Amino acid sequence: MAELRSFIFLNRLQPQTMCYLGTWIRGSLPRSDVAAQIIEVAPGLDIEPLTDVALKHAGVRAGILVVERQFGYLEIHGGNDEVRAAGSAVLGVLGVSATDAMRPIVLASKIISMLDPQHAFLINRTRSGRWRWPASRFSCWRCSPPRTRSLQLTRSEKAARIKVVDYRMIGATGRVYLSGSEADVRQAAEAAEDALRSLA
Repeated sequence: MAELRSFIFLNRLQPQTMCYLGTWIRGSLPRSDVAAQIIEVAPGLDIEPLTDVALKHAGVRAGILVVERQFGYLEIHGGNDEVRAAGSAVLGVLGVSATDAMRPIVLASKIISMLDPQHAFLINRTRSGRWRWPASRFSCWRCSPPRTRSLQLTRSEKAARIKVVDYRMIGATGRVYLSGSEADVRQAAEAAEDALRSLA
């Protein structure tokens, strides 16, 4: 039986989160304000039959399907009720509840004030989101499992006027880079930590 590692429901994708996903996902592109469900299981191949269940059970669209050796990931999106129904069908097949997913762990959380020009250059060379300018404030987080980054990013975007610089949700750990005024970055960080506590 597959192990449920992450089960993250987002009732409304925020604009920057949605646009960032659109830069790399290979499935259906989400639209702003749609609901989304992110599911991670182990072993990786077990995500395939669960994807079949989710897509056949409700009128949702699949944005991400990644099968790795250890973990498999699925992101679906659509109307709130449809996404919840598809997610419930997956839980039913697994014989678990959403609370059986792994508890998130924050591995690192840092805020950098007055970003050095060379540092900004290096970040800009590898980022997939917004450009960073020297002297800006910058926040970076790392946590496991990485799929919880989606919830943190959505909550941060709702809570403060921040810019999404980079966001990684695939792999052993996830990370998010945000920027904005110092007050907004700190407020976004607090909202992200609250989001994780809601899963504990």
